[in-house]
Amino acid sequence: MSEFCIALEDAFRDLANIENAGWMRKYMRDQFPFLGIKKPEREEVFSALYRLHGNPTDFVETSKYLFSKPEREFQYIAMEYVRKSKSAWDERVPALVEEWIGEESWWDVVDVLGPQIMGPYFLKFPAQRAYWIQRWMASGNFWLQRVCLVFQLNYKGKTDRDLLANVIIPLAGSKEFFIQKAIGWALRQFARYDADWVRDFVATNTLAPLSKREAMKHIGII
Repeated sequence: MSEFCIALEDAFRDLANIENAGWMRKYMRDQFPFLGIKKPEREEVFSALYRLHGNPTDFVETSKYLFSKPEREFQYIAMEYVRKSKSAWDERVPALVEEWIGEESWWDVVDVLGPQIMGPYFLKFPAQRAYWIQRWMASGNFWLQRVCLVFQLNYKGKTDRDLLANVIIPLAGSKEFFIQKAIGWALRQFARYDADWVRDFVATNTLAPLSKREAMKHIGII
């Protein structure tokens, strides 16, 4: 176990708050245990300990250990450790993301792994994008499919319009709330950069009412 993990566990156990843990768990529909550490405290501890003990070259070993802990705060830090270690990223990152999502993930993890990790990863390693997008789209796992929909959220002018359309259209008929919402979210975000493209796409494709409503939220109703 790394010095970072030892120090983090000690710090988090000291900061545990039963009252906070209760409402945090309730907010996440009682699916995950929490220590009750709020985001500002987590970030403060992480920043301090990463400066002291962080090592980008061990990002897989350290982050996997942290993600295996039951309390959700450790899983958040595992993802942050990967993000912070961008200089050392290699082909292990997509496999790590796939492993963490598994079959029973949730939006709080997926929506970090997608736009905040796989988004910049595919910009750094564009040759790998087609393989993983095809694999995840064909997986039948709607959380992995959600990653395909949202990884470009922060791309702005770098957004691949054809790819965005090609991941939305096969999923447009999905009854899954998290897919319908992600479609709308992806389109709404891109509309900030190219509203005309989004208007045209919504007008010429059949989308679920939720997806359409989210897509057009800030640019008017067709």
